Amino acid sequence: MLVLPENPIGIQLYTVREAARDDFAGTLRRLAQGGFRAVEFAGYGGMAIRELRALLRELDLRVAGSHIPLADFEERLAVRLAEVVELGGEYAVVPWVPEVWRGSLDAARQLAANLNTWAVAARDAGLGFAYHHHAFEFDPLPGGNGATLFDIITAETDPHLVGIELDVYWAAHAGVDPAHLLQELQGRVPLLHLKDLGAGADRPDLPAGEGILRWEEILTAAMATGTRWWIVEQDNPAEPIADAIRALRNIEGMG
Repeated sequence: MLVLPENPIGIQLYTVREAARDDFAGTLRRLAQGGFRAVEFAGYGGMAIRELRALLRELDLRVAGSHIPLADFEERLAVRLAEVVELGGEYAVVPWVPEVWRGSLDAARQLAANLNTWAVAARDAGLGFAYHHHAFEFDPLPGGNGATLFDIITAETDPHLVGIELDVYWAAHAGVDPAHLLQELQGRVPLLHLKDLGAGADRPDLPAGEGILRWEEILTAAMATGTRWWIVEQDNPAEPIADAIRALRNIEGMG
């Protein structure tokens, strides 16, 4: 039987972005009522940080961390890190990078250098730091002699400071075995995004436990290699809140 993590299973709020856009506080309440006890932010819905912190306490929601746009790492780093700290979060995460950072080997190496710099700032603020990947990181870089952006990030950043937020759907979508990748990264994946891969040519993202991924292998590897947070996420859910809660129940049912 799979052993569930000590920390509560969280949700990346990008999953419910449309509902959150209309009613951020109400969406958090619905997720808490559905059983979630942790969140990962992707913006704060225009709420004041102090007000949001009070709501989190009221709802008994912990904060795994926050996805911070790349431009904010570049231009407003201290402010954004301070917000995560005030909310009681643990990790600041780079969620995505535009094509300019993956257009050449030199660009990829500069990105890795930037990640090291931001990770030091996060550490000094009392936070962990991670990079969230998609599928494009596994494509060969132009002029890279077969090297990928993922290769450069993992090889040229400090493994003690720069974690990887492994997205099991995007890894599998790129043809990479998520369980094997967890083992390769051994202890460098503090956060794990949980969404499933659908069968068929379009390979849709589905609630965890409802596609073709081998969840027992993936989650056993996550436990064995020290992943701290398991986080439900979907990019294109059919019914965002209901799908997220169903994914939570599916994962809990694996234990």
